[in-house]
Amino acid sequence: MSVKVITIDSRAEIAALNNVCTRLEVDAVAAERSVQEEMEARTDLELAALFCGYRWAEELGKRGQERHDFAHAAVALVTAEQPGLPTFDPQATANFRIHVSRWLGLD
Repeated sequence: MSVKVITIDSRAEIAALNNVCTRLEVDAVAAERSVQEEMEARTDLELAALFCGYRWAEELGKRGQERHDFAHAAVALVTAEQPGLPTFDPQATANFRIHVSRWLGLD
């Protein structure tokens, strides 16, 4: 298994971060809670997997609902902890939460 490092350097990574934040905002409105509460309802691993799913979808040229479906499928796979799938360093996922908070202006 490989350990995934989370970076936000490329256009695809910035787009993925933006998609994660938009998804959190949409889900917060749907659940009638604040974005902060929505973030707190997600684990670090879920946030990181959602980001990676959006990043991969962006790199593969996925658009619209297909991009969201792809990202959510990545979350399902990663959080299921299937053997042979990439793992995420807990410190990296915790640091990623800080990136999301800053991007949303919550820090």
